[in-house]
Amino acid sequence: MMESATPMRERPVLTLLAVLLAGLFLAACPPVEEEPAEDPNAVERSIGDESALNALIADYMVAMNSGDADGVVASYAADAVRMPPDALPVSGRESIRQNIAQAFETADLNVQMQVIETEFSGELAYVRGTFLLTVTPKDGSPTTESEGNWMRLMRRAPDGRWLVAYSLWNFQS
Repeated sequence: MMESATPMRERPVLTLLAVLLAGLFLAACPPVEEEPAEDPNAVERSIGDESALNALIADYMVAMNSGDADGVVASYAADAVRMPPDALPVSGRESIRQNIAQAFETADLNVQMQVIETEFSGELAYVRGTFLLTVTPKDGSPTTESEGNWMRLMRRAPDGRWLVAYSLWNFQS
């Protein structure tokens, strides 16, 4: 009978030693925890961002209420689209400025806007709310009041400012 290189009684000791070393190695390794995949489009709501959007809405109201067309369009992106109810969309900052200036020529406007909801998704955000619009025609016609809903899709500009990309509203019946 041939003798093996390791005597039979030493094998259980070597096996036990290998098992103990493997156990020590595994015990020294921290458990692997799976981290949830990060959504590259998800951005935590930032108090600063929400405040910036609220300030933009406030500046818009001040400009509307003072008849300042340039002040109104300062909040719009260069390629913005304004979608008035029962009318064709108005595209581009200059066209929007002209459209608003025409409204200011015929009436004094007073708009009070309330923000109901703000949501963020990456470089986009939407803000929606309600408004009360008072229109006082410059020709002496009676003043009218209308209530409605509005929504703005905002886009973060390369310099970090939020600008209006799309603006739409409707009147409550």
